[in-house]
Amino acid sequence: MVRLAAVLVMLVLGLAQVALAEESALDKAMRKNPDRFSERAIDLIAGFGGPDGLRAEGIEEHIALERAGARASALRRFLAMDLDGDGVVGKAELAVCQRAANAKTRGRMERQFAAADSNADGQVDAAELNAAGQVAGQLGLDEAEAGVLRALITLDANGDGALQANELLAAVARVSDGS
Repeated sequence: MVRLAAVLVMLVLGLAQVALAEESALDKAMRKNPDRFSERAIDLIAGFGGPDGLRAEGIEEHIALERAGARASALRRFLAMDLDGDGVVGKAELAVCQRAANAKTRGRMERQFAAADSNADGQVDAAELNAAGQVAGQLGLDEAEAGVLRALITLDANGDGALQANELLAAVARVSDGS
């Protein structure tokens, strides 16, 4: 019984530390540039919330959409290099595309091709393309950024489960004033 109580205390403390870390990251994001933070968060509230405000589901939808957009951008670049439309991008296709690109883009293309070609066979096939898209999605909005977005709901001052613009602005003002 004592062990169970000790495990439960450790679990609660661990969860509290995670919550504090998210709050600290949220506070840091608000302090860094309060006006920019407020504008982006209000856009999020308006775009993914409803008349009652932004709920956790809306935040998750935003995160999923951002990651999907990053995946789509990465996949689009590879599909544009698939010159023969066979679903595989080979070194020869990469070389043709690189000749048409500027120096900065050529380097990026080479780096992304090498990263996607996980079996180093000189081709990026459909499975490797899918994996590269998944990585790009995670890089497009990483877990730290997602954690800050998820922590926004903690600013719901009236406890109704939805963050409204006035609650957000009050929280930003408190953090900016150091209160």
